[in-house]
Amino acid sequence: MGHPPFERRELAVLFAALLLAALSGYYHRDLRRIPEWRFLLAGILCLIIGSTATIVEHFALYDVFNTVEHTSYLAQSLMLAIWAWRVRRVRA
Repeated sequence: MGHPPFERRELAVLFAALLLAALSGYYHRDLRRIPEWRFLLAGILCLIIGSTATIVEHFALYDVFNTVEHTSYLAQSLMLAIWAWRVRRVRA
């Protein structure tokens, strides 16, 4: 099976993730007021890792970076789910 072609939108997702990380850093004090904010920040980090792996997989070690990509997106989803569960638990 061949490798999928490189797409510009993959760069757009990485750019959006990096922008989100930069804004999170800039508004760090406000972010800390959100309950369980560390899970949200971990999700952003997973998004950056996953979108970076998406781009790198086109140039080297396709199978390795494809696995990293999908594992990162799974971890990102888990971070958001854990955050939502813990916030709901705290407020209930």
